[in-house]
Amino acid sequence: MRRGLVLALSLGAASAASAHVAPSVDDNNRYLKLTPLGDRVRLAYVIFYGEIPGARLRPAIDADRDGAISDAEGQAFGARIGAEVAAALDVSIDGAPQPIAWSVISAGMGSPQVAAGSFSLDLVASLCLPGGRGRHELRLIDRLRLPRPGETELRIEDSPGVRIERTAVGDERDAAGLFRFRGPGGALAGGGLELAFTVGEGAFALADGACAAASRGRGALPIAALAGAAAAAAALGGVVAALAIRRRRRRVRVRATEAQDPSART
Repeated sequence: MRRGLVLALSLGAASAASAHVAPSVDDNNRYLKLTPLGDRVRLAYVIFYGEIPGARLRPAIDADRDGAISDAEGQAFGARIGAEVAAALDVSIDGAPQPIAWSVISAGMGSPQVAAGSFSLDLVASLCLPGGRGRHELRLIDRLRLPRPGETELRIEDSPGVRIERTAVGDERDAAGLFRFRGPGGALAGGGLELAFTVGEGAFALADGACAAASRGRGALPIAALAGAAAAAAALGGVVAALAIRRRRRRVRVRATEAQDPSART
């Protein structure tokens, strides 16, 4: 289970939009997922542009007006919208403001044709935990004003070694960590999300080192360190086994010599 979760997290934005229903016709939907880990909270932010608003946006994304949206043009659009989203997010952990720096910006255009419709934008950021293990409180307010806003979904995802203690958006609480709103940001733009959780001994940190400085001292077990320790243990086991085989062969040779020449016995 742990290996599968590590792989899923290290792959970045494996298009969270693909996990949702078909895009809206008229509206733009947004999906936020927060995953507390040993050294950070992973924030995935997806905007799913509907068929009609997506078709209206595509000609502006096609900067060279050749009728097709290149990877570079999609990336430029993603970087611009990503900056707007980062500016609209107000995030703090244990009372300290957290800057938003996207490690993944991925425009999933589906079809590159300007004449096509819906598409998605996937953004991923790491919100580093001061001190690593222990209890933490996160606050998040999202003031992004999407054109033609449809559904907003906020999901809190648990992970091994982390205990979710409280999740609330405004006056609404949900032990399952799932909140949905219609229209503009609603409570997420007002009181925002309150998330309290405790990082235990079994929690792990991703191996990219992005939050190593913040979690130093009480940090969780880094995946790279766990893998290194396992490799070292395997190597040591191999050395011990080789020595045992060498001793066994030496004893066999001695016995064979003694059987052929009894005078060789001491």
